[in-house]
Amino acid sequence: MIPRDIVLSVVLAFGEAVAERIFLPGLHRAPSRAAFVDPARIDDLSTLVAWALGFNLMLIWMFFLGLYTIGFFTRRPLQYYATTIVGGALMVLVFVGATAEWFAMPTPPK
Repeated sequence: MIPRDIVLSVVLAFGEAVAERIFLPGLHRAPSRAAFVDPARIDDLSTLVAWALGFNLMLIWMFFLGLYTIGFFTRRPLQYYATTIVGGALMVLVFVGATAEWFAMPTPPK
């Protein structure tokens, strides 16, 4: 179950990061998101990978480990779909938050 969850979490994390880049153009250049990135490398693939691994994957695994801990202490195994539902719901919430941040960005002057 752990190898499946590792693959699932990586797919969810990268999928959410790529969806942000595709559907919310310019969000990755916002000052709140680009605070720790060299401006010359803001559009690089390495920045996307670092964001997905550093934020999304960490967030998913915090919840997954919480589920595994609860399952361990209650001595009940997790259902096979529990981590899928929790990880998917987390990434939907992250994308909704990013969408709200994107709509709150000021429009560039024309």
